[in-house]
Amino acid sequence: MHLSFEEESKRYSYHQNSNQDQGYVDFLNRLVSPLTKFLPKEFTSLDYGCGPAPTVSRLLKEKGGDVHDYDPLFFPHKNLLNEKYDVVTSTEVVEHFKNPSVSWDELTSLIKPSGVLAVMTQFLPEDVDYQAWWYKNDPTHVVFYNDKTFAFLANRFGLEIVFKDQKSVVIFRKK
Repeated sequence: MHLSFEEESKRYSYHQNSNQDQGYVDFLNRLVSPLTKFLPKEFTSLDYGCGPAPTVSRLLKEKGGDVHDYDPLFFPHKNLLNEKYDVVTSTEVVEHFKNPSVSWDELTSLIKPSGVLAVMTQFLPEDVDYQAWWYKNDPTHVVFYNDKTFAFLANRFGLEIVFKDQKSVVIFRKK
């Protein structure tokens, strides 16, 4: 059973993320640092699911990007979902997709040909004791990903994996 939008919104309001919090910035740089080698000199970007403090946006603006923020709760600018971008980022969002097929279709439709999609989510380890795995305990986390899932998504949506760490970051390029 999924939480209602109102219940999720209440839970998200407890997050104390701030672009002034160096720990939070360092956490998001786990995505931004490897992404920098895939950034064009000039680029448009969308931070999909940016939350109340669009910190990835600030970091990408520092890299020269024309960055836009979308979040269904905090920045519900649906008109941004009608555009295409050189770079789309989504940090700690895809685990919340209640209908992953529809949501991934929307997410990947935002990427220009040869553009990149950078995703951060806690990967489900192959050898994990699922009942003891801490990440699944958040009631807003309803779908989880591993190497096979990312390979499936790449194939399904015409992407190639150009970077993946062992824990939480994957970067796709649109073919």
